[in-house]
Amino acid sequence: MKFSRTLLAAAAIAATLASSSAFAITPANTCSFADVSGTGVTVTDCSGYYIGNLNNAADFANVSALLTTEFPGTTFGSGIIEQINIASGTGFNFATPVYGDTVFGVHWGGGVGGGNTAFYRVTIGAGFTGFDIVSTNPARGRGGISNVALYATDPTPPVPEPETYALMLAGLGVIGFVARRRKNPT
Repeated sequence: MKFSRTLLAAAAIAATLASSSAFAITPANTCSFADVSGTGVTVTDCSGYYIGNLNNAADFANVSALLTTEFPGTTFGSGIIEQINIASGTGFNFATPVYGDTVFGVHWGGGVGGGNTAFYRVTIGAGFTGFDIVSTNPARGRGGISNVALYATDPTPPVPEPETYALMLAGLGVIGFVARRRKNPT
């Protein structure tokens, strides 16, 4: 009887540990704003390095909850917007237009013992051309970039249609005509 209680208690502890979120574990290292750069990119916050590859659909609910806490005021959708697998190199850009307040995660492999994922909140401004990230896993000092996932971005500002410019110019012409007529009453 005593053995079965011990076995039952051990099973309960194991189930609790298995079901607890990996995000409850404090990251081993703190991410750095210097991990990400690029023309038109300003890093405003980061969270990580978390053990494992968290840039996947299976972890989205937990990652979204974490990011909502870490980056308040950012709206996250129902899934990863876009994911890019990077085999080599340090530069990348999403096919999805990014603008303004943007959040993405970077996963670096780490060889034996696994890799790390960190999340970055950036502001995309004028002259944006793409992102540059450090190639070696910053938390482990080895391993390379594995993948990048886009979690949130502001909608891009609309580009006015040519008709809008034509209407604006016509309006300015009418204003100029009226102003000229008032100036020279004949």
